[in-house]
Amino acid sequence: MLKSGNIKDHLYTNHMTDIYLIRHGETTWNKQGRLQGHLDSPLTEKGKNDALHLLNYFQDINLDAIYSSDLGRALTSVSPLAQIKQLTITRKVELRELSYDHLDGKPKQSLSSTDKKQLATLFSAQLGYRIGQGESLQTLQKRLSRCLHGIALAHPGQKVAVMSHGLAIVMFLKEILYIPVDAPRTMDIHNGSVTHLTFDGQNWMLQSLYHSK
Repeated sequence: MLKSGNIKDHLYTNHMTDIYLIRHGETTWNKQGRLQGHLDSPLTEKGKNDALHLLNYFQDINLDAIYSSDLGRALTSVSPLAQIKQLTITRKVELRELSYDHLDGKPKQSLSSTDKKQLATLFSAQLGYRIGQGESLQTLQKRLSRCLHGIALAHPGQKVAVMSHGLAIVMFLKEILYIPVDAPRTMDIHNGSVTHLTFDGQNWMLQSLYHSK
């Protein structure tokens, strides 16, 4: 987690790892306003362009490894980058989006009053609350944090691209920026965006946020 200290020590450590946390390209269900969760839908034309824009972003960045959620929308989004960089994609189920259980795949406009109440309770981050056999926000945050720490520690001093999902990325940023899980959401992670983070072996630092227009 981020801690106060000498910024120069963070910037010039020999083992600073660069993590480029990417959200997948726009999907059909993104456009339709559906909850995707652990279900999947194909990329739209914009989503395919989102994936291609990543090639420009990473043109002058020598990546050492690429990790991705095992969901199709993530793998499809990162495949062009992996091909250009001639790197194998390491799949991690821990990088998946939140599971909404039976609400996965449902259009938001067709949710029942009970469904809406469940979602409101979920996003209030009531401790441990989950929909059916889905996940709580705390569970999502913990699994993503464990995974990203593991990736960073496995690649000291290297540059690593990690493809994940919108809410998952938000929850990780809340952790490293010391924002409470139940605090109102004040950030949006766009499709195809890149969140550049550095890790010095103990502490995370947010370097920049990028998204194509």
